[in-house]
Amino acid sequence: MNKSHLLPPRIELFGYGICPYVMRVRYVLALLDLDHHYVELDIYKAKPAALLRYNPLGRVPTLVVDNDSICDSTVIALWLAQVYREYKLLPVDAWSQAKVMNDMAAIDFVHSKISTLMGAADQAAFTASLDALSESLQAILPVLNALNSNQVSLTHVWVMPLALLLKTLDQLFDGQLSDAIAAIRSLPNLQLAAQSPSAKFSALLPVDYAQQLSVMLSKRSRYYAELLDITMQKECAV
Repeated sequence: MNKSHLLPPRIELFGYGICPYVMRVRYVLALLDLDHHYVELDIYKAKPAALLRYNPLGRVPTLVVDNDSICDSTVIALWLAQVYREYKLLPVDAWSQAKVMNDMAAIDFVHSKISTLMGAADQAAFTASLDALSESLQAILPVLNALNSNQVSLTHVWVMPLALLLKTLDQLFDGQLSDAIAAIRSLPNLQLAAQSPSAKFSALLPVDYAQQLSVMLSKRSRYYAELLDITMQKECAV
């Protein structure tokens, strides 16, 4: 159902299916039951003119409402939460709102450490980035531990893509992440989530999410590409 009494009927979102920042916005739109047109971009091709028209830098996510646009998952999510206050994605009082935004910023900091890890050129760089990731995760462990709660807020929205990314990276790196950060083992498998609201998030995920992430990693990380080569050589030798 489109809440046309609050927003114009034309809502369009540009993004990549495996991008955690895009996932956040798609999840918010799903929680709000907002009709919209999602434009899936090819991460390996030039940005289309339709996106550049609204966002010359070609950043995603970009949300188009009528003939205007905003980008950045935090900006979009906060705006939607303020428009649809009845869904209580943000607390009412200013201090509690600030606490939620503080958690969101801490999660963004963790993502910056993950990005460094995903670009590791060798074992030494991977180990160093894993140590930095472990340290940054300590600040948000209470938030991660509350993931199974059915209480939906923007903190919940921020945690879901992070938990999925950590679990999948751990799988792709043969358990190296959870060997160093035991808390990753206790995170749920969100692709199998059956309870609402987690089911709304899992419904957004590409069926080949892990495969797409593996392809991206092989292009970004020489260390991961070498691990893939070793695995393939072992399989061929059997």
